[in-house]
Amino acid sequence: MDATSNGANQTALGPYRMLDLSRFLPGPFASHILADLGMDVIKVEETETRYGMSRDVLSPVDGTPEDEQRYAAYNALARNKKSVALNLLNPDFRPRSQEVFYQLAKGADIVLEGYRPGVLKWMGIDYETVRAYNPRIIYCSISGYGQDGPYMKYPGHDQQFSSVAGMLAAQIADGSEPWGHGISLADLTGSMYAAISILAALVERERTGEGQHLDVSMLGAVMSLGIANFSTFLRDGKLQMPARRGGITYLRCKDGKFVSTGNAETIFWENFCRALSHEEWIPLRRAQGDEYERMVSEIQQIFLTRTRGEWLTLLRDAETCIAPVHDIPGAFADPQVQHIGMALELAHPSEGKVKQLGFPVRFSRTPGAFTSFAPLLGQHTREVLLAAGIPESDIDQLEDRGIIKSTTGGKSAASTVS
Repeated sequence: MDATSNGANQTALGPYRMLDLSRFLPGPFASHILADLGMDVIKVEETETRYGMSRDVLSPVDGTPEDEQRYAAYNALARNKKSVALNLLNPDFRPRSQEVFYQLAKGADIVLEGYRPGVLKWMGIDYETVRAYNPRIIYCSISGYGQDGPYMKYPGHDQQFSSVAGMLAAQIADGSEPWGHGISLADLTGSMYAAISILAALVERERTGEGQHLDVSMLGAVMSLGIANFSTFLRDGKLQMPARRGGITYLRCKDGKFVSTGNAETIFWENFCRALSHEEWIPLRRAQGDEYERMVSEIQQIFLTRTRGEWLTLLRDAETCIAPVHDIPGAFADPQVQHIGMALELAHPSEGKVKQLGFPVRFSRTPGAFTSFAPLLGQHTREVLLAAGIPESDIDQLEDRGIIKSTTGGKSAASTVS
């Protein structure tokens, strides 16, 4: 991932502007993908904390200015974005707050939102209303269950959407209690579908000149990840359980560190057995029962005779599937992770050297670029409103009334990367 000091690099999505109304994780991750690719993402944020929630999962709740600055340095979700603080929730501020949003929407390509269905209509900035001001607008709504249907009003989070989607079925079928994924799978999958769908709608708009509304449900998005398992079940009437590997998948080494193995293909399994000097295990790849369990136990004991580094050298040379099991510092230090640009080290104006995740796709001409750290709340309010044609005297009045909030000072300037 490139880093620039002036944002002047050619980017894939530089001509497009998004108004991002979302919070928490699903919407911010979708706009993070697009912002890294150069889209001009303007976070339209609430002026005050609501429901004890932060601006996104990487921002503090009611933090001090020092907290805000420190969190912003590490907030990869909000990097490369701008912040406008506009109070659209308070009915006493309407219609003036709505008029400000409509003015911004006239110059935007995309609106992204993650409220429950119906909230945006109550706020007066739903798709049909905004479309009247900008027929080319692409309006993407991310919600748990979709914009209509029997569950549309139900609150929920990743765990509930994944549960309804049947994504815990393999755990339940095997008699164990469901425990979730370990990451916010529904949130992140919904984010990715939102980003992909926005790009598809932009391509379609090039042909027709018209925008459209995108209804992204996290329920549908996470369910799509089960395409192989669900398709097999619908064909055969039973769930195909993962191949049983006993204790071979993750193995402890002499130094206490772990490696992961996964020799699903015949050739890799044969190489694995030969490297361990146990060719008699080759027929046991899909075995069950006592003989298989004895093999697993013996493999576990064999791995305790060498360090992780020794096993990695031996089994990589033998053409088997093996990798180190890293903790987070280990992952950032891994030479392949660094080579593909996923471990950024950035120079922050007040926090010194900070690390962030890079962008996972490498473009030959228009790479993803780091241009700025996450903004403070309202840091770009005046800049963006002035550019939208709102006179400075009107901006002063809006701030005096509490309709907008601006932050002076703070540093979200571009940085160097190593």
